[in-house]
Amino acid sequence: VQYFLKRIASQLKNAIKMGGENVADSAEERVMQNLKTIEEWALQGMSQKEMAKLLGIGESTFRKIKKQNVALLAVLKQCANTRKKIMEEQVKSVEVSLFQRAKGYDRIEKVPIKVKEEYYNKDGKKCSIERVELVEKVIHIPADVQAAKFVLTNKAKKEWLENPHKVENDREVLKLRKKEVEAKEW
Repeated sequence: VQYFLKRIASQLKNAIKMGGENVADSAEERVMQNLKTIEEWALQGMSQKEMAKLLGIGESTFRKIKKQNVALLAVLKQCANTRKKIMEEQVKSVEVSLFQRAKGYDRIEKVPIKVKEEYYNKDGKKCSIERVELVEKVIHIPADVQAAKFVLTNKAKKEWLENPHKVENDREVLKLRKKEVEAKEW
């Protein structure tokens, strides 16, 4: 992370051109000049504190500018929504894969096989040719018990509790402990 931040900081310094004609007069101008860079950072998941540090302004100043500047606020909101959608898609993809693994599935795999062809040449002599062909073979991946257990305990909690009587047992143990404490006090 530190390497990543240092690399981005050097890129930003080159973009801002300290001491040149593009030096920002205020923190807000610096933010506006680097709006595209800020958008890239936000899409990468960088925090506002890290962005402010790389811009050379305080975090509170960055937050103040964000409240006042509609363009910055819009960019940050759009990036947050984009990151949220990407994360939702990734989670959904993993859920689908986990469910498939939990119930088992068939996979088609291309397997090389040797084919031997026999024929007779012009002289009536028996000849043979061998060649390799790729054939599709269905391979069954069996259900994974751990994946099934994980899916069921998270998606059907009431029916698939690890220990369905745990709450009742814990209450009984608590009652017994209270009685023991009361008995020791007398």
